[in-house]
Amino acid sequence: MDTKFQKKHESDMTKQERRALEREKLGSMNGKERLEYILTYYKLQIALAFGAVLLVIGAVRWVDSFLNETALYAAVVNGRNLDPGIMEQFQAYRGDMDRRHIYTLDTSVAFSDQDGSGEMDYATRMKMVTLVGANTADLFICPESVYQEYSKEENFLVPVEELMGEQFVSSHKEICEKDAVRVENSGILEKYGYQNSGAAYLIVFQYSKNQDAAADFVEFLVEGAE
Repeated sequence: MDTKFQKKHESDMTKQERRALEREKLGSMNGKERLEYILTYYKLQIALAFGAVLLVIGAVRWVDSFLNETALYAAVVNGRNLDPGIMEQFQAYRGDMDRRHIYTLDTSVAFSDQDGSGEMDYATRMKMVTLVGANTADLFICPESVYQEYSKEENFLVPVEELMGEQFVSSHKEICEKDAVRVENSGILEKYGYQNSGAAYLIVFQYSKNQDAAADFVEFLVEGAE
């Protein structure tokens, strides 16, 4: 292919002349040839541009995540069959339309059996310890063995009467412990696939900054069962 630019060595051309030469080369090629040429000679520039786009997207998402706020973090021990959609329904139940409010369901902690009398491997045990030690989980739904473990700690769990009020406790004496609410018969939990062969205790930790949401969650589970 002869062009008016070939009479000059490319190194002697101005930037404007080199750009014009590239346009002329590309204009003389068919679609396949043009694509192959661009991928061959501009792959570094394409990779850099693509990387820059990914970096910008990642940075935007990273900054955006800081605007989110945890409205409730519920950990359910032995709840791997529980549908996360339960949290969407709970958010709707509260009338919370703020997309920045995050309702988290964590079902990663499990015993080898459903009633909590079996063993828990080291990694799972550490996950449970971390959820509490890092003040991450607002509440647990758990077997009696886990409830008893935390109930022994002084001022560690929120008393049910303090969380829910005297009227709630009076109306639901059969499911209220001093610092836990029994929820194994919750119709809402059953609807979303919760399976447990023993008692299930809902406990709320004193460190939680979302105790109002936790109280609403108790009502959501209990009232939904009635």
